[in-house]
Amino acid sequence: MVSLTPLTGIAIGTLTGIIPGIHPNFTAALLSNTNLTNLTVIIYISALTHTFLNTIPTIHLSSPDPESALILHPSQEYAQEGRAHEAVILTLMGSLISLIFIASLFPLSLKIIKPLYHSIKNVIPFLILATSIFMIYRQKNKKTAAMIFLLSGLLGILTLNKEFNEPFLPLFTGLFGIPSLLINLNKHKVKQKITEPRLSMKNFRTIPLSTLFGSLFSFLPSLGPAQAAAVQTEITKTKTRRNFLITVGALNTINMLFSLVTLNELNKARNGAVAIIKSLNHTDPTQIANLFYFSLAIAFPCTLLCITLSRLFVKLRNKINIKKLSILTILFLVTVTSIISKTYGIIILLFSTLIGMLPYKLETNKTVLMGCLMLPTMLFYFSRIF
Repeated sequence: MVSLTPLTGIAIGTLTGIIPGIHPNFTAALLSNTNLTNLTVIIYISALTHTFLNTIPTIHLSSPDPESALILHPSQEYAQEGRAHEAVILTLMGSLISLIFIASLFPLSLKIIKPLYHSIKNVIPFLILATSIFMIYRQKNKKTAAMIFLLSGLLGILTLNKEFNEPFLPLFTGLFGIPSLLINLNKHKVKQKITEPRLSMKNFRTIPLSTLFGSLFSFLPSLGPAQAAAVQTEITKTKTRRNFLITVGALNTINMLFSLVTLNELNKARNGAVAIIKSLNHTDPTQIANLFYFSLAIAFPCTLLCITLSRLFVKLRNKINIKKLSILTILFLVTVTSIISKTYGIIILLFSTLIGMLPYKLETNKTVLMGCLMLPTMLFYFSRIF
């Protein structure tokens, strides 16, 4: 008889993945108050499933979460060519191959993570600062990029220093989601087709590099898959849309997998879902290893779900006028924000949308909007040093 535990986790992760505004950290917190058996497995599988599916609303509805925010621009270019489904498949390939790759390296990662962490832990804020400077320096208009970085950073400080539900929901929806939807209002509808990417082994060379960058960035607070992808593509010069989407998909899943490694070796929770697992006192090395290898068991169903649901979203896009779809999505996001994050969330949503429009108007890369996390984190760490 097949256990219902992984199926429950997959079902929950599917819902959080395809419904804008619902993050696995939120559902993990809700689940922690239940009496479900094998709760740790359900929380972990739901969070991992989420990394396979969260690019679907980002690509088809322009509604990102923190992990997938930076794929909005290249994926919208695919959408304007009628190839949104292909963009989803590219991120899926990154997630799937990185999962298999990391699982094979799990024993090795347990040996190197702790020494690596202790060698860099004292310079973490300086590494974040260096990453910030690097991101700004790579922009054509450096002064404009620095201004947007600081504005988003100040907004991040105001958001994270105020206690309210799901602060990342209005922050990232405004910075990355609604501006893209507003831009889409003026675009002509493009009929979406079910196209598959043409890939070669050269395209998958990014996976080992993503493992390196993902493991390094797993130590750095506020720096997740989006920032790792931005830095990796700049350093390695792999700037094609195809490779970037594969990279973000890979790093999204790698971030979740390495959170188990850091929990096992450093007793540190890299994200909210793993923090809940830690709070449940399920941090036995054998249990964590079982969770890691459990990941392989859900690879096939997650892949099948991603392909099937993306095809359904293609049909949805083709049936609804793009302008109406964008307006409906904006109204949905505002409603979700008002329900979950209340009045303060709506205020943050308004200001974040205004700041999120700046890169479009001033022709600057949207990576600088990640200052919303990087600046507050730097100030926190430097305040402890000085």
